[in-house]
Amino acid sequence: MVYYFDYAANYPVKKEVLDELCKVETDFFGNANSLHTLGQKAKLAYDIYDSKIKNILKLDDNYEIIYCSSASEANNLAIKGLVKSYSGFGKHILVSEYEHSSVNGCLGYLKTEGFDIEFIPTKSDGKIDIESLKKQIRKDTILVCVILVEGETGVIQDYQELSKIVSEHQNCHLLMDATQGIGKIQFDLNKIELVTFTPHKFGGLTGTGCLIKRKSTVLTPLIHGGKSASIYRSGTIPLGLISSTYKALEIAYSKIDDNYTYVKSLYDYFIDNIKRVQGIKNNSLGSPYIINLSITVYRGSYSVSCLNQLGICVSQKSACSIVNTPSKSIISIFKDKQRALSSFRISICEKTTMDEINYLLEKIRGYKSWKDMKK
Repeated sequence: MVYYFDYAANYPVKKEVLDELCKVETDFFGNANSLHTLGQKAKLAYDIYDSKIKNILKLDDNYEIIYCSSASEANNLAIKGLVKSYSGFGKHILVSEYEHSSVNGCLGYLKTEGFDIEFIPTKSDGKIDIESLKKQIRKDTILVCVILVEGETGVIQDYQELSKIVSEHQNCHLLMDATQGIGKIQFDLNKIELVTFTPHKFGGLTGTGCLIKRKSTVLTPLIHGGKSASIYRSGTIPLGLISSTYKALEIAYSKIDDNYTYVKSLYDYFIDNIKRVQGIKNNSLGSPYIINLSITVYRGSYSVSCLNQLGICVSQKSACSIVNTPSKSIISIFKDKQRALSSFRISICEKTTMDEINYLLEKIRGYKSWKDMKK
């Protein structure tokens, strides 16, 4: 039997989501850009699904959604599209120390293009240093990137305070990657200018993603071409994929509070038991869906390998990170390289059972016996 504790990397697609995809692809096969009856039928269906998604997310009329192929694409479009449109006001970008690789990769590329990239310091509780941010924003700062729910430790940022600070600077914009938060934790997204996420973290399809943006924010498209649902991304409207996003969101938000309460009970039970085990450090700092530990006598990759041999699936870091390197998140928060090298992530959800948690606890408690395992 395999015990899955890597829901932050990918959540199994829900049957209802697949059913919705198949139904829409079968019933609405006309191109939504076409002027004939079946094309207009598909366009009407798109408008309905788009409206339903905005209603679930409680977005007001000042927002629009750009449907992408992933959160990585959404982050690329938000960052590259924004700086291309606003670089006349400056080339200074501020970023947290623990962004997803799709954000860091973008910023690394922009650095070669002459942009000035500066990190915002992290406090010991994992949150960014607000006072430092206030001092770091300059007249030529055009973008601040801060992940809403950090993917390894679960730190949740004070997004309303961040938004307030950034909004006080006329030419500065705020992007928050909410991939580990949407569908799991309630947020007022109307407080954030640019938000990205992907439904495959809560039962949707891999190959889908969203960029939520204020209509007043101008982006330069990454993909140029013909007419589509948005002027910011060309391509035939993927109605089936959009409908699957709606269905995943509908299911997640229909039980979001109950799911959170249940997952929090599992999280509290696990943490309460694991903190009694000598030689293990708890790096978990926020979202109950994410647990992070360091077994300091082993590298994180070795702990992941040993647990895998015991039938337990966890990850060392974010699935998109480079293996066998220290966790940049743990280093930025705890300033401890050994702790960062030995860390690994456990991610749970409403599908996780207490029996699974107890099995995980039993195997981690016996970590001293892992020394004889082969990687």
